[in-house]
Amino acid sequence: MTTSLDLIPLSQIEVDPERILAIKRNDLLPLFNDPHHLNHYADHLVQAQSVLLNGVDPKLNQQLSEVITQIITQLSQSKKYLGGRRFNAIQKWLGIDIEYDAGQVKYLKDLDQLIQQANHLSQKLQIEIQKSQARLQQVLGLREQMAVYIVAAEEFLNEYPEFSKPQSLDHFVERLSKKINTLQTLQTSNDIAIKQMQLSQHLSFSLLDRFKEAQQVLIPAWQYHLKQSRESNSSAVLEQLDKSRENLIQNLKKSLQK
Repeated sequence: MTTSLDLIPLSQIEVDPERILAIKRNDLLPLFNDPHHLNHYADHLVQAQSVLLNGVDPKLNQQLSEVITQIITQLSQSKKYLGGRRFNAIQKWLGIDIEYDAGQVKYLKDLDQLIQQANHLSQKLQIEIQKSQARLQQVLGLREQMAVYIVAAEEFLNEYPEFSKPQSLDHFVERLSKKINTLQTLQTSNDIAIKQMQLSQHLSFSLLDRFKEAQQVLIPAWQYHLKQSRESNSSAVLEQLDKSRENLIQNLKKSLQK
């Protein structure tokens, strides 16, 4: 299950001095002669994060919840279709028994389709959670890289004033300071999106986790007792069917609780 993610402040992320030095030499130093490109500094990290900051689609959670609700409704009506009903000669002559059997077949077919749909959605949701987790890990890696670029720029402001004339240096320092502030602001916004990503993963995983018991244990148990009841109409068998149905309904209701 996903756990709470506490983001380390950018200023507290450990950075590699060699990496800092490389960024100063290869990215920042050339900007003295071409300051107009300063706007593109660390731009690749900003763009890469924006592409990855997508959580689990909430529509999948909603769809699965809706199908579970429909299953509960269907199960609540099961006695109407699955009771051990007996028919007298007149009712049989009128074809009421055939009509009843046809209704039972349709009821079970519709319920089975709902169960299959819920299984399909749960599998799809599991895959989407895994994809979101992979994107989150990539974003966290890019976030660490952003910390490196910000530290490199901050150090560059303090360590390299002698490489330019005072007048042009003042202009460069002002633009680089603004760029640092912009990167910090963007990362703060991205950090909020990262938290939202994790929240969407948590909500989706919680729904799947609660549905799992019904999916793996209680639905097969109810289906087993249903099969038994169709082979025998004894009161004991029907009682077990009712009990397994109620357990399943209560479990499914709990799975919808947030």
